[in-house]
Amino acid sequence: MAELAISASVGAPPSSNRPDDVRTVQGLLQNVGPPLQTRVGITGRADPSTLQAIREFQSRFMARPDGRVDPDGPNGRTLLHLNNGFASNYVGCDADQRKIIDSDLIKTQWWLDVVNQKLAIATDAVVNMKIINIFSIRRQWPAHAADVFTLANNFRRLRLSFDARLTFEAHPGRSLNMAWVDLNQPLVVNFAANYFEERVQDKRVAKLIHERAHSALRVLHAGMPPGGEINFGEAPDDPKGFTIADALNNAYCYEWLAVALQPSYRPNQWR
Repeated sequence: MAELAISASVGAPPSSNRPDDVRTVQGLLQNVGPPLQTRVGITGRADPSTLQAIREFQSRFMARPDGRVDPDGPNGRTLLHLNNGFASNYVGCDADQRKIIDSDLIKTQWWLDVVNQKLAIATDAVVNMKIINIFSIRRQWPAHAADVFTLANNFRRLRLSFDARLTFEAHPGRSLNMAWVDLNQPLVVNFAANYFEERVQDKRVAKLIHERAHSALRVLHAGMPPGGEINFGEAPDDPKGFTIADALNNAYCYEWLAVALQPSYRPNQWR
């Protein structure tokens, strides 16, 4: 069955709530399995029962349901699940694990949106220093113009990679890495049991960015031993000493910059 699409947002303000889009979402809400407790009619109006049904459905995979269904972006995941449910995108995941993954994905998308917004402002001295420390790229130097372009383009690609139809597979064992990918299966992300035991969401989000950098950008841990190397006691934006070429081909560097550019970032919390 073909997926149903909408042209604009449906649900809580400031959604567009075009009647045809509202009817599409209402029909999808009627077919959710297991059924929702909130009854929805196909009226073409975003009435209170429709908004409540959207929030009830989102509560299955979002920590903070906002009552909106968007055609794309972070809440495009709501439409994805309305169309496809969850089974085709999850392997070995229970309901709680699915909720953790989806909450983490939404925050990951927001984090990368923040990174891309900051990378668009070339005069931000704080951002520029973090880029120098992690990637050894000086954005104001003409000689580094091509590297600046590559860095920005890679982060745009990384953000878009989280809009792909990914498969998430949970494994019963524990792993030092918590999560991992196989470059031969670039749309699959694997999770160890201790990923779900990590209570600090930001650490899980950083791990997701790292693993998708591997599979979406096809980078490894250039400039490090084959398995990578973690320097405990070092903050993400402390000087790393990589060459530009190695940094652009190292998944840790994308993780570190994404962490360091968040408004809530505090270096000592990561040391």
